[in-house]
Amino acid sequence: MSTHLMITRRPAWTALALASCVLASPGVGAADFSVSPIRAELGPSSPSETITVTNHSPGRLRVSVKLMAWTQDAEGKDVYTDSSDLIYFPRQMDIDKESRKIVRVGAKSPPDRVERAYRLFIEEMPDPLDLPGRPSVNFVFRFGVPIFVPPPDGKPSLDVQAPTLAKGKVVLPVRNDSNAHVRLTKINVSDGAGLSIDANGWYSLAGTQRTYTVDIPPEACRKARSLLVTAEGPAAKFERRLDVDPANCS
Repeated sequence: MSTHLMITRRPAWTALALASCVLASPGVGAADFSVSPIRAELGPSSPSETITVTNHSPGRLRVSVKLMAWTQDAEGKDVYTDSSDLIYFPRQMDIDKESRKIVRVGAKSPPDRVERAYRLFIEEMPDPLDLPGRPSVNFVFRFGVPIFVPPPDGKPSLDVQAPTLAKGKVVLPVRNDSNAHVRLTKINVSDGAGLSIDANGWYSLAGTQRTYTVDIPPEACRKARSLLVTAEGPAAKFERRLDVDPANCS
């Protein structure tokens, strides 16, 4: 079964879908559509991929498709720049209700020694402004499909360093010195006595460092003698224990 993401006007959409506000006609809501698969890898055995966009709305859906090179800065924040490194088409689609269309994407060049990362952004296009004198806020959605071109000898690994506690925040530095990405899905901080706080993980691209922070309630922090920090991903689980100095809880 292929993994897919559905984007709807309901509040349960995933954080990977980015909401945008535009001025549009009153009473128009965001479309309901799904994207499958939600990530892709292009390599010698699979140099191309198809991304299916399905319209679940009662009316026609118009979307644009744009490729961005994906890097991360010194703080681990995502940076996107326009890219033509991959072949992809179409760049725009009209999808009838309860119908689907595909976007084809392929590699132009062979893999490098370090993995290349991209996001293929599929974005709902709002209807034209038919009442320019009476604008209102309309929400549209976009989803960036991660696309990786891994090296032939990719060996992803992650260095989850010792956590620290300062001003009531657990700080967890994570380094990726390998030549391929690693993804953490969840960070958890617990004290074994009822305290358990989850934070979202994210991708660490090749050669990057990022820092996760988790706020600990002051009272629970001062009661804890130690905290267990767990970082989980699809292929790994890391545990680090941290002794608590109450002076660092606020």
